[in-house]
Amino acid sequence: MAKPTNTQDRYDITLGVREDLTDFITNVDPEETPVFSSIRKATAGQTFHEYQRDILGTANADNAAIDGDNAVTAARTAPTRVGNYCQIFTKTVGVTGRAEAVNKAGRKSQLAYNKSLAMLELKRDGEASLLSNNVAAAGSTGVASKSAGLGTHIFTNALHGVGGATAAHTSGAPTTAVTPGTNRAFTEALLKTAAAGCFNAAGKAPPMVVMSASHKQTASAFAGISAQRTETGRKAATVIGAADYYLSDFGLMAFVPHYIMNTRTDVFGIDPECLRIAYLRGFQSKKLGLVGDSDQEQILADWTLEVRSEKNMFKIANLTA
Repeated sequence: MAKPTNTQDRYDITLGVREDLTDFITNVDPEETPVFSSIRKATAGQTFHEYQRDILGTANADNAAIDGDNAVTAARTAPTRVGNYCQIFTKTVGVTGRAEAVNKAGRKSQLAYNKSLAMLELKRDGEASLLSNNVAAAGSTGVASKSAGLGTHIFTNALHGVGGATAAHTSGAPTTAVTPGTNRAFTEALLKTAAAGCFNAAGKAPPMVVMSASHKQTASAFAGISAQRTETGRKAATVIGAADYYLSDFGLMAFVPHYIMNTRTDVFGIDPECLRIAYLRGFQSKKLGLVGDSDQEQILADWTLEVRSEKNMFKIANLTA
């Protein structure tokens, strides 16, 4: 059926139709930082941030004194002194005068909008640093200092494939790169071994196990968890093709799939209580001033990872995807 003669349709009035652009912008990339957000803050007073670790003597079932015997001073081991270097995380944004002046959809100020994105990106960069195998770097004139990641800090309970290794460090900063090993499948046996290692070294299993999406799918298929049902105060860990919690012999561990781990061959068992983010300078924005007809601001944070006890955590390295 044809339209009546000389009747204008939508296509005849194209030049006069207003655009239909929503007044909001959807960020389609993940912005969650579960590790960064779970760690408490500390203060750094120097670019090289140091802290001490101490241990208890071995439990002695034969600690029995003779009645009236002289007191003998027990030998004690001095605390170890370790550290990490602060890293400056920066993003610089800039807009022209016209970009700020014109009417825009989804934001009033282009500069403010760019700053909000930069802040999210800095947190994601920080998350990537925490979960990295980066070694500590002191830096120098013309060379940036870097904070070592968890991959080089965790050595007591580091499970590697053949040939792989993480160097122990009991003084200074972890500056030795992780030695690659032969990749192998992520198995429940490896998870149990790692949890037992933490219990033997520190008395408990870490509450958070961070892994890639692929490794999360593997973990959800572990045979042992399918027989477990536990109330966590949130939702039951009932397995219907997936598992959010693993009740090990040494404590409940939450499986945390992480987008930053998707290209990694590691799984980390993390105890946030044993970590701190030590800030030399907190998150801040600085105006760099006008450059011709444009305005620039720099967003930065200056901090380092403080690992108070690496024995409470594990790393299962050299895994296949």
